[in-house]
Amino acid sequence: MKHTAGIFVEHRALETLCINALNSNKLGINVFSDATSLFKSIVDGQLEVLIVDSSIQSEDVKMIERYRLMSPTLFIIVLGENPEKLTEYVEAGCNAVTDAQNLVKAINEIQIEKTDKNVIDADINPVWRLSTTEYALYSPVNNQIKLTVREYKFLKLLFDSDDVLSKEDIKNKVIGGNNDTANQRIALLVARLRKKVYTDHSLQLPIKADYCNGYVFAGLKDNL
Repeated sequence: MKHTAGIFVEHRALETLCINALNSNKLGINVFSDATSLFKSIVDGQLEVLIVDSSIQSEDVKMIERYRLMSPTLFIIVLGENPEKLTEYVEAGCNAVTDAQNLVKAINEIQIEKTDKNVIDADINPVWRLSTTEYALYSPVNNQIKLTVREYKFLKLLFDSDDVLSKEDIKNKVIGGNNDTANQRIALLVARLRKKVYTDHSLQLPIKADYCNGYVFAGLKDNL
């Protein structure tokens, strides 16, 4: 079955660019002129890919979070020109951010997520466990997710905190280096972790962003 992409952008030139690139990738296309019809299509599960323009007032970070909650497998590309603003979209769960110049490249790199999901039995205690000896995360259905040193350090801070973990703590204890790019690097770290867990095990990693402060692990957790 042909996968379908939704386009909601501000300018006709961008729309044409998206259509041509999506056609080249053999994706069906649905162009939206208003936020209401786009929202309905996502609710109805009609889209596998979404390209939205962050300059459209309705398509803010909170809306991307809603799209992600409604459709965990939706591949979301956000278009914009402000790197700091685009970082917030990555934190909200979009798959890629790009400017107009690199839009075609982002479309060519679309990966349709697999749709089969592990179902967590209601009798299983849905606890995520972090192994301090194996540098690995274990899902509620006991999948092992191997971690890099940086991923482990980040998750260890989250697991040891009962409150929101500040970006400043993450910068100092995990990221290091150039402070000017720290927020972008943190956002990429979170995005790659989410993608690793979903791509390998079809599970959503419950890391939530608090945009003013930092991150929190929203699921049940335990250290091994």
